[in-house]
Order: sequence, then structure tokens, then C-alpha cells
Amino acid sequence: MNLFKNLRFFLYLQRVSIRSSISVRSAFILESLLMLANNLIFLSIWWIFFRQFKEVSGWTINDIIALNAIGMGAFGFTNICFGGLKQLSTTIINGDIDPFMTQPKNLLIHLIGSKSRSRGWGLLMTTTILMILGGLTSPSEIAIILIGAICGCLVFTSMGVIVHSLVFWLGSIGSVPRKYSDALYLFAVYPTNIYSGWLQLIMFTIIPAGVIGYIPVELLRNFFWTDLFVLLGSALVFCWLAFTIFYCGLKRYESGNHFGMRL
Repeated sequence: MNLFKNLRFFLYLQRVSIRSSISVRSAFILESLLMLANNLIFLSIWWIFFRQFKEVSGWTINDIIALNAIGMGAFGFTNICFGGLKQLSTTIINGDIDPFMTQPKNLLIHLIGSKSRSRGWGLLMTTTILMILGGLTSPSEIAIILIGAICGCLVFTSMGVIVHSLVFWLGSIGSVPRKYSDALYLFAVYPTNIYSGWLQLIMFTIIPAGVIGYIPVELLRNFFWTDLFVLLGSALVFCWLAFTIFYCGLKRYESGNHFGMRL
């Protein structure tokens, strides 16, 4: 029952936040197109690289296209659905979560789902273009990319929540959460198989770029049910960690005595 209520509340938040983000049409379109252009410029570098080198650790240009389609789709969903994540640590430090705590709704979902960022649509447009360019248009390929992007979104969001929640114990940590999120995104759109040993372990745990991009691409290359279950299970584990760490930190929260109303 609680899961159903939280899902309904999340869908309501999305409807409100997305409408708010597209209310200023010119700014929405400009930001989306700039993000699209930035992504295509970045991908042109890979195209130039693969004109000289046919593969990297067994991966070809088509695998890199799939990797970027999934990684950018995941980050796009994160920006659209959980735009409030970017300011989570600032909200906690300033005591601005007080108005949210007075409502009988899931606090964390309310905090991170109450905003939507236009740049996410530019990332999703890039994903669509890459799927067409890479010929990833069969029903099975579309399904794997969509599952990978959704799971990647959950991992991006969960790791963001965990890093932002460190302020409960460490106090203000400045731009560390933002830099971590940017680093995770950059690692997610690079092939994880270029790393080895401890670095590869880090890429599946502390910086789980491998979960976001590598596993879904391997599913596209050679589908195995075990890999799919690993992907889904990993996303759920990271979500559980995010909720657990946030609510453990919330016990240390000191009210900022800020009162107000939030939709």
C-alpha cells in the first residue's frame, strides 16, 4: 500500500514539476538544444577516434554509441524526474526541509522529485538520435536500452542522494556532490572494460559507472538473463542504500526553524 501511495505521489510530482520546467518555452527549448549540441560534439570525438582505431578492448564504435545512448538516457531521466537532487545538500544545510517534513508524504521523494530540469530533454533527444544512428531500433534493443536507462537513472539518483546525505555527518561539503555526479556521468559514458583490477571494482561500487553503462551494453552484445538480474538487482540495492543512509542521517538533522508550504 505504501509503495502504491508513493508511486502515485511521485507521478503527481512529475506532472507538476515537468509542467513548471516547460512553462518558459524559449528557455526550455534553448537549454535542450544546447545540451543536444554539446552531446553531439562530444560524440564526434569518438567518431574521429574510431576512424583511426577499430576497437577498444573489443568494443567498436557501435558499442560506444549504445553506451552513450544508455548513459545519456539515464542522466536525462535523472534530470527530468529528480531535478531536486542537485540542491539536496544545500536544502539540508539551510534547514529548508522543514516545510516538507510537515506533510504526510515520503520526504526523500518529495525533496528530489519536486523539480525537473530542461537539460534532461536534450539528453533524451541525444539518446533517440543515437539509437537511430546505431540501428538500435528492434523491439528487444529498445527494451534493453529503456531498462538500462531506467536502472541507470536509479543508480545516478541513489549515488547522488548518498553523497548529498554526507552533510548530515560532515556539515557543508561545498561542491563535492556536484563534482561527484559530474564525474559519475563522465565515467558512465566511457567503456568500463578499459580498467582492470581494483579500478574495475571501484567502477562497479564506489563509482558504479559499470552498472549504468557496461552491463546494459553487454546485454545488447550478448543477452543473458543472469546479467539482466544483476542489473535490476544492483539498481534496487543502490536505491535501498540511498534511502537507508538518508533516513539515518535525518535522525541527526537539526531544524532550521523554516516554515512554509510546498505542493
